[in-house]
Amino acid sequence: MNRAKPTTVRRPSAAAKPSGHPPPGDFIALGSKGQANESKTTSTLLKPAPSGLPSERKRDAGAALSGASALTGLTKRPKLSSTPPLSALGRLAEAAVAEKRAISPSIKEPSVVPIEVLPTVLLDEIEAAELEGNDDRIEGVLCGAVKQLKVTRAKPDSTLYLSLMYLAKIKPNIFATEGVIEALCSLLRRDASINFKAKGNSLVSVLACNLLMAAYEEDENWPEIFVKVYIEDSLGERIWVDSPHCRTFVDNIQTAFNTRMPPKSMLLQGEVGRSGGDLGAGSSPHPSLTEEEDSQTELLIAEEKLSPEQEGQLMPRPRYDDLAESVEEYVLDMLRDQLNRRQPIDNVSRNLLRLLTSSCGYKEVRLLTVQRLEMWLQNPKLTRPAQDLLMSVCMNCNTHGPEDMDVISHLIKIRLKPKVLLNHYMLCLRELLNAHKDNLGTTIKFVIFNELSNARNPNNMQILYTVLQHSSELAPKFLAMVFQDLLTNKDDYLRASRALLREIIKQTKHEINFQAFCLGLMQERKEPQYLDMEFKERFVVHITDVLAVSMMLGITAQVKEAGVAWDKGEKRNLEVLRAFQNQIAAIQRDAVWWLHTVVPSISKLAPKDYVHCLHKVLFTEQPETYYKWDNWPPESDRNFFLRLCSEVPILEDTLMRILVVGLSRELPLGPADAMELADHLVKRAAAVQADDVEVLKVERIQLIDAVLNLCTYHHPENIQLPPGYQPPNLAISTLYWKAWPLLLVVAAFNPENIGLAAWEEYPTLKMLMEMVMTNNYSYPPCTLTDEETRTEMINRELQISQREKQEILAFEGHLAAASTKQTITESSSLLLSQLTSLDPQGPPRRPPPHILDQVKGLNQSLRLGHLLCRSRNPDFLLNIIQRQASSQSMPWLADLVQSSEGSLDVLPVQCLCEFLLHDAADDTASGEEEDEGESREQKAKKRQRQQKQRQLLGRLQDLLLGPKADEQTTCEVLDYFLRRLGSSQVASRVLAMKGLSLVLSEGGLRDKEEKEPPMEEDSGEVDALQGYQWLLRDLPRLPLFDSVRTTTALALQQAIHMETDPQTISAYLIYLSQHTPVEEQGPHSDLALDVARLVVERSTIMAHLFSKLSCSAASDAVLGALLSVFSRYVRRMRKSKEGEEVYSWSESQDQVFLRWTSGETATMHILVVHAMVILLTLGPPRAGDGEFYELLDIWFPEKKPLPTAFLVDTSEEALLLPDWLKLRMIRSEVPRLVDAALQDLEPQQLLLFVQSFGIPVSSMSKLLQYLDQAVAHDPQTLEQNIMDKNYMAHLVEVQHERGASGGQTFHSLLTASLPPRRDSAETPKPKSSPEHPPGQGRTRAGMQVRALGPEDDLAGMFLQIFPLSPDPRWQSSSPRPLALALQQALGQELARVRQGNPEVPGITVRLLQAMATLLGSPHGGALAMAMHRSHFLSCPLMRQLYQYQRCVPQDTGFSSLFLKVLMQILQWLDSPAVEEGPLQAQLKLFATQYSARRRISDVRSGLLHLAEALSFRRDLEVVNSTVRAVIATLKSGEKCTVEPELISKVLQGLIEVRSPYLEELLTALFSAAMGATGPNPTSKAIVVVSSLLQEEEPPASGKQDTDDSLESVCLGPSSGLLVDWLEMLDPEVVSSCPDLQRRLLFSRRKGKGPAGTQVPSFRPYLLALFTHQSSWSTLHQCIRVLLGKSREQRFDPSASLDFLWACIHVPRIWQGRDQRTPQKRREELALRVQAPELISLVELILAEAETRSQDGDASAWTLIQARLPLLLSCCCGDEESIRKVTEYLTSCIQQWGDSLLGKRCQDLLLQLYLQRPELRVPVPEVLLHGEGATGSSICKLDGLVHRFITLLADTSDSRSSESRVADANMACRKLAVAHPILLLSFSKPLPDSITQTLSGMQTLPPSGTCP
Repeated sequence: MNRAKPTTVRRPSAAAKPSGHPPPGDFIALGSKGQANESKTTSTLLKPAPSGLPSERKRDAGAALSGASALTGLTKRPKLSSTPPLSALGRLAEAAVAEKRAISPSIKEPSVVPIEVLPTVLLDEIEAAELEGNDDRIEGVLCGAVKQLKVTRAKPDSTLYLSLMYLAKIKPNIFATEGVIEALCSLLRRDASINFKAKGNSLVSVLACNLLMAAYEEDENWPEIFVKVYIEDSLGERIWVDSPHCRTFVDNIQTAFNTRMPPKSMLLQGEVGRSGGDLGAGSSPHPSLTEEEDSQTELLIAEEKLSPEQEGQLMPRPRYDDLAESVEEYVLDMLRDQLNRRQPIDNVSRNLLRLLTSSCGYKEVRLLTVQRLEMWLQNPKLTRPAQDLLMSVCMNCNTHGPEDMDVISHLIKIRLKPKVLLNHYMLCLRELLNAHKDNLGTTIKFVIFNELSNARNPNNMQILYTVLQHSSELAPKFLAMVFQDLLTNKDDYLRASRALLREIIKQTKHEINFQAFCLGLMQERKEPQYLDMEFKERFVVHITDVLAVSMMLGITAQVKEAGVAWDKGEKRNLEVLRAFQNQIAAIQRDAVWWLHTVVPSISKLAPKDYVHCLHKVLFTEQPETYYKWDNWPPESDRNFFLRLCSEVPILEDTLMRILVVGLSRELPLGPADAMELADHLVKRAAAVQADDVEVLKVERIQLIDAVLNLCTYHHPENIQLPPGYQPPNLAISTLYWKAWPLLLVVAAFNPENIGLAAWEEYPTLKMLMEMVMTNNYSYPPCTLTDEETRTEMINRELQISQREKQEILAFEGHLAAASTKQTITESSSLLLSQLTSLDPQGPPRRPPPHILDQVKGLNQSLRLGHLLCRSRNPDFLLNIIQRQASSQSMPWLADLVQSSEGSLDVLPVQCLCEFLLHDAADDTASGEEEDEGESREQKAKKRQRQQKQRQLLGRLQDLLLGPKADEQTTCEVLDYFLRRLGSSQVASRVLAMKGLSLVLSEGGLRDKEEKEPPMEEDSGEVDALQGYQWLLRDLPRLPLFDSVRTTTALALQQAIHMETDPQTISAYLIYLSQHTPVEEQGPHSDLALDVARLVVERSTIMAHLFSKLSCSAASDAVLGALLSVFSRYVRRMRKSKEGEEVYSWSESQDQVFLRWTSGETATMHILVVHAMVILLTLGPPRAGDGEFYELLDIWFPEKKPLPTAFLVDTSEEALLLPDWLKLRMIRSEVPRLVDAALQDLEPQQLLLFVQSFGIPVSSMSKLLQYLDQAVAHDPQTLEQNIMDKNYMAHLVEVQHERGASGGQTFHSLLTASLPPRRDSAETPKPKSSPEHPPGQGRTRAGMQVRALGPEDDLAGMFLQIFPLSPDPRWQSSSPRPLALALQQALGQELARVRQGNPEVPGITVRLLQAMATLLGSPHGGALAMAMHRSHFLSCPLMRQLYQYQRCVPQDTGFSSLFLKVLMQILQWLDSPAVEEGPLQAQLKLFATQYSARRRISDVRSGLLHLAEALSFRRDLEVVNSTVRAVIATLKSGEKCTVEPELISKVLQGLIEVRSPYLEELLTALFSAAMGATGPNPTSKAIVVVSSLLQEEEPPASGKQDTDDSLESVCLGPSSGLLVDWLEMLDPEVVSSCPDLQRRLLFSRRKGKGPAGTQVPSFRPYLLALFTHQSSWSTLHQCIRVLLGKSREQRFDPSASLDFLWACIHVPRIWQGRDQRTPQKRREELALRVQAPELISLVELILAEAETRSQDGDASAWTLIQARLPLLLSCCCGDEESIRKVTEYLTSCIQQWGDSLLGKRCQDLLLQLYLQRPELRVPVPEVLLHGEGATGSSICKLDGLVHRFITLLADTSDSRSSESRVADANMACRKLAVAHPILLLSFSKPLPDSITQTLSGMQTLPPSGTCP
């Protein structure tokens, strides 16, 4: 029984050895195939025992199985109850199968003769037959084994089936014969011979299935008999069809149906019949199966377990591709037969439904099934299989043919109510949609049509909900296509479509993709029904309406809630609201695309309809168009819904397409309409701006061109222009100026692209952007600070406008010539007002005023300026700040920083720095008291502003000193301030230093412990430069100082050339010497050159820095710093190699090559050499002179020649020390420099130097010695160079007087040829005379000068020196010794003062006080004349006093006293009788120099000087020079802290002398006051102006008292100037100094008589200003003062009453009233006064009448009559007020009687009664006895009385006339009784009236009555 090769690959070990007999059936190995014990021959273990009876085998098998079961741990299944009887349905099915088998020969019985052998020898027989090659025997033996199994189906022999299983594993091919297949299939059929109670064991069927599977596993084409037995068992007991052990075999059979089976998770019947041995009705094992057989089944299961790899190989594959048609025909026949059989509905087998489930791959099966599904689903017995069948039908509906479309149609009509069934139905629909892509559209279409039909399915909406959930993107599209189909119908389905859509949205809970739905509505359809559509226009309009409804339907409850909350200012559910807004924006974008591209291809709409559609989708149409069809939205929500849909962002594509549509000539939207629509949409979207949504995002720059193209003007095409004529580019003005604001809004929201392009390429748009950023809407824009640029811009605009006008006229002329032949002029032009030039990239044009207003409104509502300022890339704000001049005021910047919400991080650093500079001067005001007049709001704003400033300062300090400080921000902050240090304007430099001090000072104050020691060490320097610690101490302490060292040094190097303050320059130089980075050659050379230019070119600054009078520690520190800079530079340059290039060729002409005798060389700038020499001339500093002597040794080595210099560019020898520098060296006190300067001098140079001033005595001695040598060497040449020998000789004598030595030879040369002098001896020294005061040298040689003490009488000594009346007897006594003693004492004290230790009080002060006392005495004139005569004595004394005053400028007392003495002496010497002399010239020079020098001092001293000059001596030259000095000081930024009295005194004096500098001084004074900080900075200036105006003389009208003229001042033309300044300083006139200014407006003049009533000329103008420009609070306060009880009696009543009348009639009160006064209007009461104030008003009226009484009673009566309307208006028609006035007047009449005041009270009371007779006020008796009213009085009842009298004259006979006469008679009588005064007022014209009436005249009286 050996085998040649293995027959299977599933178990390789089974074929390794020849098979032998298996052991007895007591052991069966179980387990996985990978164990080690499986190496034994499996066939040996599995063969049955050869001997033994069947019973024994049975027991053995049972024991083996039980043992195996025990070994493997398999648990037995519990035995169940006895076999249940088959149901009637089961019996019917069995009968049907048996009947079918009997009548049909399709399933054949086995045709092979079986050969039965014992099970134990089965394997041997098969092997033997195989060896013999007897296939028939193998087939027969196998059929015999099958026959034995069939016989013993209930209890099959274990050895038999195990042997068959073994054979199937090792030789599966032996089963693949027709006879064996038929035999095995017979096992799968139900044996009709077996009764129903003995169903047979399922083990045999399972064995047969697995044997067949093994046989046909590799075969692609299976026999049809498998399908037949499958159908038979499916309709029968489903013994093996539902068995899980036959699953692979069954699945392969089912491939014949091409059915997609639902997964187990979806099958509700999955657990039924799926367990082992399933008999179809239950899941329990067969009841006839014993425990042993159950174990055998488990064993079989264990043996059939496969690995995952083998299971993958046994996956079902198509087995019936060749027999598909026959199988399909067979299956359909079987199913039709089953379904068409007459039987009750309830008798349908569940197995049939399961078979249908398996065979739904056939479309005919699906169609047959779906028609009955609804009945089966509603049958409780068939519910579960019916549900599986429904799932299978839906999953297999994948062809979308006509049958499947019918299936879908039937599926949609299924109506189910139970929730379970309905949920399963929806699940099946999902699978239906997954089955084929076209099922979605068909399903939606059928659902919608069913919904609109009469037999609608109640589940339609739930179906749609499921569909929309399943396909959120495609379902809305197909739904939209259905709506398109509806709207193409001939009938109008719009109303139904709207209702259906609302219902769908409502039922689907808004879970629909509205954007996809709307896009589906707008898709172009190519079907015939659309191409041939009859109502295309209606279709487009209806689609538009559905689009609008769809957008509004997107408003869910959450969106509505979020919208309401947003309106209330709450931020809830913003994500929902933003999603809705973006959804609407996207739909509108698609809608505009549809109208642009699709609609024109559908139909050519009428322009009206097209524009309507466009506006409707954009929600700019009238509201009623959205709800007119069905009144939806409801009225309560309409406005809200429309607003929600309209307040949405606008997308770029939407805006661009609207512009393109407007440009298209084919589409009916014109350019003007497109521009209007785009403008509306842009502004509407911009109004919705928020931080979390992009409302106006635009990327394409082409938008600008598109907008501007809409503005272009195109002339009519039918007009032919002249050949060669090029028409200008013109734009329609209205569109052109509508385009710029639109682009401005877009640019503000897109600064990185649109904004940048506008800024760089479109100047007009850039101008508008700057306007909204600066909040200044003037033209030219405020960002142009240069006046020339502004003027140029205005002129260019005028030129462009003129050229534009000419071009338009010429163009219109050509058009007219081609059409109307009319000549076009400017007056007849039609296009001139409608067109403008289209040059958007040209110069900016002036916007019309209404455009500027529109831009201003846009900026206020949309915050465009804030958006542009917030942009950092590009940084527009920084660009503006950098372009504007530093002195330009930028209040808009302060508003920007003040209004910046939240953090300051959004603003650029430069903006913060500029704001800090803008308010740097306001910092001192934070600690002062707040003005009491400020309101709470103003105080709160001030506190808020101060808080913002502190926050800003903290932000900048954090950027510099904080832990997050970085290099970039540090550089930006410091660079902004440092750049301004080099500004040409003083104010800018001061502000920059202030800002740097604020920002950097925090760093030095944070650590006090580190701060104190350096201050102790460098106390001298710190004291001198205390205000510059920010530079010298704080700046180097910055954490990132190294990163800004270079930029700081460069900025300061530039600043030292612009700065004018010596202390500031000192600090800069000290810093540069310490911290300039000089590691590289280039920066070091630049530093040396910059400092050298300062030293050489700015001699004034250097003179001030190193003046001997101002020698201090600071000047020493500066000198040391300069020496340090140059010494390091020289050392470096001398170490550089000779060939190294250390300069740039552009500067080669100023470079010199230096060579020392020691061999060292250097190349440097010539100015650097000169600067070092100049520094050496200053002498060594007091501390640290090492570097000084180092430089001195380098440039002027001792006993060595000087270095030689050569020009670099020409190599010629250069002049190292020019003459001016040698002169500086000679003037120095360094001997080595003097000697070096005097070497090799030419004679002419010596002569030039000796004539120079300021040369020390020692240097002069050396000069004279060199001159002597020159005389000895070459006298002829020297004599030729002398121009004036007499002058030179005198000069030598003067130098000798100074103490110089030498020059005798030179002097003798000069005097040799001169004639001898009368008063000279042989000696060359001239004799001193009284005209020439003695010098020091002579004093030392001739006499001993006495010393003065503190007890000496200086006044007496002064009178001895300058006697008032010289006596001839005293001529022998010379005053010169006293004068010399006094001069010596003054000189010694002056030297001590210069050294810093003056005596207190000194002799100089005592002498000046004595002089002031003497000059102020009656002998002052005589003393001045004595000083004039002895000028050689007085001039030196006055010069010493002046020198002392210059040394102590801080002593203002001494300075003022000295000036007073000067002025007093000059006042006496200015007399015409006195000749001019040296003293007078010297004093004038001192006065002028003093005035000029006061420029650098405070303003107060200058004004004091000016006041003294105006008081003592009105010398216009001195006055004007002093005024100019004060003006210059004020303009330099000096603060003006002067009391108003002094300013008033000065201004009064200037007005009297009519100074031409008055207006300039006023401008300087008051501009400084207006620019000052603090509470009410202009109050002092206002006090000054008001005081001057208050003291003005009234216009001369006669002779005035002299006393009044002394107290007042005649301002003349200056009064207008003062009034203008008062208006500028205080626009409200009385707000700053109320009491003083009210006296100015309302006070009476002091004069008597007529002059006292005269009004100042400026008062009416000031009253008008006050009334029109003051705030209401100021007016009310003034009214309360004028009408209060505490008012001053000095107020002018006429001015007060005029002011009150103006307050009532000021136009501001009546703004907003109707200009057309109605006929019956009630008078409005403007001035409401209380009762006490009414009495005050009456007193003012009486006072005014009293002042005018001198003109007569008539004028007073007229005055009262004119003031009566004011009184009545204040009474407001109130009877109580009239009564109080009447009582007051009555009491006054009783008090004053018949006096003048009493008469005025009577007049006023009578006038009041005449005007208000109806008030029934009790009339005092005094009026009845008075004179009555004048003839000019007008009574309210005059017309009535005249009418009565006219009626009395009626003589007609009619009864009506008689009754009228009687009534008139009665009325006259009553009037005479009730109001006698009124009748008396009519008494004068009464006789004339009666006479005329009686005479029959019909004319009216000539006067006295009113009709």
